[in-house]
Amino acid sequence: MNMINQVSRVYKDLDNSIARFQDVTGMHCPSGCAVCCGDWWVEATVLEVLPLGMEIYRQGQEQAVFSAIQEKGDHEDTTCVLYIADPLLRGKSACGYYPWRPLLCRLFGFAGRRNKLGRIEFSACRIIKGQYPGDVQRAEMGLAAGLKVPVYQDAFMRIASLDPGMGYRRLPINQAIKGALEYLYWMHPGGWGWKKAVGF
Repeated sequence: MNMINQVSRVYKDLDNSIARFQDVTGMHCPSGCAVCCGDWWVEATVLEVLPLGMEIYRQGQEQAVFSAIQEKGDHEDTTCVLYIADPLLRGKSACGYYPWRPLLCRLFGFAGRRNKLGRIEFSACRIIKGQYPGDVQRAEMGLAAGLKVPVYQDAFMRIASLDPGMGYRRLPINQAIKGALEYLYWMHPGGWGWKKAVGF
């Protein structure tokens, strides 16, 4: 459980950094927007989604999530199994486990990326660029002036180094969630009575 707590601590630090960055720049996702959640390319490592897997077990939803992943696979649907889409309003949707989301979901739109020269460039999403160009410009100017922003590569390495065996291999989001649920199950094959012992 210590490793899961360590991943959760990294997420807390990142959330605090992003909050400070948002306070300075005024940048936020448009209300109700979840366009990025519906994209097919969202990836994570098994290590990144261990806290999420623990929460799925805590809520007793592991069988439902496994079944949903299987069904999506049968239909070659690669969107996140936890993405709750609103059929009437494309992109106006929600994450069923938002507080436990993996790294990319936390950083997307509010992080920097090192370019080939090692310089940090701001990486805003197309929706924010289109709706709030002034905020994006403020963020870019702030970075040039020394404003701190989470950096994708650094955040990834910080988590991956906790357990290289699980931390470096990126998988499509549903496969990462499935891998985390399987890992947690086999860590405790005798059942889930241990949950009470760790405060669940």
